[in-house]
Amino acid sequence: MPGLILDFDGLMVDTERCLAEVLLEVLAEMGVTATYADFGHLFGSTEVDEDWEALVEAWCGTTVSMAELDARLDPLVTPRIDELQLLPGVEELLGGAREAGWGVALATGRDRARLDPMLERLGVDGAFDAIVTAEEVARGKPAPDIFLAAADALGQQPPACTVVEDSVPGCEAALAAGMRVVVCPSVVSAHCAFPGEVMRVASLAGVSIRSLAVYPPLR
Repeated sequence: MPGLILDFDGLMVDTERCLAEVLLEVLAEMGVTATYADFGHLFGSTEVDEDWEALVEAWCGTTVSMAELDARLDPLVTPRIDELQLLPGVEELLGGAREAGWGVALATGRDRARLDPMLERLGVDGAFDAIVTAEEVARGKPAPDIFLAAADALGQQPPACTVVEDSVPGCEAALAAGMRVVVCPSVVSAHCAFPGEVMRVASLAGVSIRSLAVYPPLR
């Protein structure tokens, strides 16, 4: 049977909006005006530290480092994330995949120490046949490593897998892995230019296993 591979942040839970809102608030307190368009393309990758450093320097000069900015963001972001629930359509998609006999994997840049408690709180800790994090592969998204590892964990060949993502790096990684890709952008990434090969949807509430099985066609 086919494999379904999901991202986590921004797709299953609206964590990226929380982080982006706090970032904009902290920057505003520092007298910096920014928008999602300035950084939305960087969300979804663990391989863009240099890009973030350059962006922070452009905003703040040399007065604030990325590490210092992170230290200000973390205590503000965590309580908001702890209140988030699953986004619409996630439970139904996971349940539909299980009923149809699809293998289901999670492929995320979030580390296990922070991921596992969230999955348990959200009631989906037993929903996946495999979980792969960026810590477990050599290269993070947009490299294909994490998706190839997820497919391998499911016992599936890449062309039999459908990835559901919300970010540009995630889509690029899944395409590089040779998989079908559905993108459901978050508010942070909605403005981004996604690869033309992906199927774009506005919400997972309108996505079913039946629709994934027929479009785009399995190879």
